[in-house]
Amino acid sequence: MTPERWQHIKELLYQAQQLAPQQRTAFLARSCSSDRVLRQEVETLLSSSDARTGFLENPPLQLAQTALAPGARLGAYEIRSLLGAGGMGEVYRARDSKLGRDVALKVLPPEMATDPNRLKRFQREARAVAALNHPHIVTIYSVEEAEGRHFLTMELVEGPALSQVLPTGGLPIDRFFELAVPLADALAAAHEKGIVHRSQARQYHGGQQGQR
Repeated sequence: MTPERWQHIKELLYQAQQLAPQQRTAFLARSCSSDRVLRQEVETLLSSSDARTGFLENPPLQLAQTALAPGARLGAYEIRSLLGAGGMGEVYRARDSKLGRDVALKVLPPEMATDPNRLKRFQREARAVAALNHPHIVTIYSVEEAEGRHFLTMELVEGPALSQVLPTGGLPIDRFFELAVPLADALAAAHEKGIVHRSQARQYHGGQQGQR
């Protein structure tokens, strides 16, 4: 992706954020014309900014200002794409140039990274989660800092988010238990270690090697 295209995406994102939700579809249809990829990129960022929650929530415009463009580097990692965002930061797919594998990077928001107390708390919690060993809990590889940004490197789990597999009318009972039992098992394992999961259920992913 060229810097010019990334700037165009951010401009469209900002304009869409100023509109009411019901006006955004028509705006993107006009602005993106026949460029389906462009529209998908803007919609992904827009969905991520709308999903931000929690006491560390950033205003919508900040995502457009701080999101890392594909091709940007953080230490040994090359950003491939933005996967999502929330109150605890932005999550990217990235390429680990040292080990030759794709990972997930969770980059902390500036207001958290510059607060010593919050940063220490985050580091403690990251160490606690890294100590967990469970097939349905994502693996944390490291806590790092590069280019003035603090971030986690994590296992990249392929698959849809929970919101993408929940039909409007609800799930059949067998499918419900197929999803709910691993989730409950993972939460129980975390609770046994004194870790409380506060994020919303959209962080569930049905990966090829199991649900995370």
